[in-house]
Amino acid sequence: MRLLETDDRGQRVMSGLVRGTGAAMTMSALRQVTTGLGLVEQTPPDAIFKQRAFGPLIRMPRLAFFLAKHQVAVVELAHWAYGAGGGAAFALLPHSVRRSKWAGVGYGIVTWVVFEASIAPVLGLEQATKIRPVERLMFAGDHLLYGVILAGDRGWALPSRRLRLGDLKRRRRARL
Repeated sequence: MRLLETDDRGQRVMSGLVRGTGAAMTMSALRQVTTGLGLVEQTPPDAIFKQRAFGPLIRMPRLAFFLAKHQVAVVELAHWAYGAGGGAAFALLPHSVRRSKWAGVGYGIVTWVVFEASIAPVLGLEQATKIRPVERLMFAGDHLLYGVILAGDRGWALPSRRLRLGDLKRRRRARL
């Protein structure tokens, strides 16, 4: 019995890694739009990279040069890895939490609040000191999207009652 629990946990973590990566990729796409429209000045992964990453790399000039040369790819890959880790953490939450219809939305918003309230100020990012309501709203929205995709909240897009094939055929005949 213990072996089955371990396998189930491993499968959940792998699923969380995949879903977290996909959700982070989708979030990155939304951020391209919000940044392109001027609603967001600088995304958090980009701010972390530009404002904090190069300090420790002063003693490693070749690595610093490589990272600077491939900055866009490095930032995206780091964001996807962070999203994958968040997905694995979500998968390890108790079933009673994960099964809630609101689990994904809640998890996405909590990850945003944790960043805004602790990570950004601790890292000393400029974003933590600026009053920027539109940008914060955009970040809340993309984290909400992350959570919905991560949890697989298909209930948001699908009707609550599925149509059976017979019902569909009867509706077509009624129209004719």
